[in-house]
Amino acid sequence: MNVKEANELISQASELVDYQVSRRGLLESQLFPVTAYICLSFYNAYDMLYPILKKVSDKISPEELGKQSRKILSEIHALSIFYIPLYYMVGRMGEIQRNNEDAKFESQEKREQTKFILEFWSRLATSYFPDNKISVYDSNKRNIALDQKDVDWVLDHLQDVKTENALKIKRTMANLEVTSFLDECEARAKICDHGPYILDNNEILVFREISHLFDGKKPHFPWSKTEVSSPYNNIAFVYRLKNVDVSFDEFATLEIAPSDFTEHITGVALLTRTGDTIKPVDFDILDTFNDYSVKANKELFLKFSKWDRRQRLIAGAYAYCYGYARYTNSVGITDQFNWELTERTLNKYLPEFMESDFDPGIPRLFRSKAKKKKEGPSLFLFPED
Repeated sequence: MNVKEANELISQASELVDYQVSRRGLLESQLFPVTAYICLSFYNAYDMLYPILKKVSDKISPEELGKQSRKILSEIHALSIFYIPLYYMVGRMGEIQRNNEDAKFESQEKREQTKFILEFWSRLATSYFPDNKISVYDSNKRNIALDQKDVDWVLDHLQDVKTENALKIKRTMANLEVTSFLDECEARAKICDHGPYILDNNEILVFREISHLFDGKKPHFPWSKTEVSSPYNNIAFVYRLKNVDVSFDEFATLEIAPSDFTEHITGVALLTRTGDTIKPVDFDILDTFNDYSVKANKELFLKFSKWDRRQRLIAGAYAYCYGYARYTNSVGITDQFNWELTERTLNKYLPEFMESDFDPGIPRLFRSKAKKKKEGPSLFLFPED
């Protein structure tokens, strides 16, 4: 990949990052210093991502990985694909910002690594999204992750539901979301929405998938183990909806109008994945899921409430960067890597974010359109000389 091609990808990635940041802004909670640990994870990703994707590419091409990931409850999806330009490239932006905004600061070796990562992202994304698109935004805010044969299979397993059952299903989904969100240090990495899959009679299918629940086996994170366990490691809630408007973003998040879509549900399926096998799940599992989510949520909250800021910063950054384990999981090499924060991150950046929630490079993402046009994309271009 030459510099011109790389800069075209950087410009595309910048547009995506700018758009998402403008919609989400800076994040905070009463429990975790979210903005601070996200910034910490950016610098950590800049250090650690290249050897991970290089070893993955030795096992499988990005094109093959993209195509095989178009399935229900996939580890690789719109959000995990967006992890690549978001974390690494914003970390790179911060490093350059701290070095007098001079992109020549980046060593030649690091530039080649950055080109490799950009090319991996492009080849993966254009194989995953239909019509060689590179993102959800580029796909007219649609997140089409399944081929028609999988949609047809799901349609055969939909069940009609009454309003009271639809409410119970949505309540269970919401409870699981809360637990998943908390386990990710108040991030939504375990949750993926996709669709809409167009049906007849002004109906559509949309999916909300929740993965890496603690089922009594290997915990996803060191802190994920709880006394209570989930009946399944993952669950997909599939809704057939009538007369609604939907859109999606790079975080694989569904926006729907009307926001309370209960009355618009005409069918539901619950699905889970074990290995390569997808199977439907009976609605009578909902009470067990609810019991797990309520108890696990309480246990995780009590656990985190005893942590100090340093522990929460490290855990949050670790959780964000462990998102790349979705790639190594796909080729069975996750255990070959040390997923702890890099020594440079711990020594250089952790002390800074112990004292501050704000990274000095972040304002670059909030410049006006006129400034960006004059000064260049947020994610600094490669120098052409």
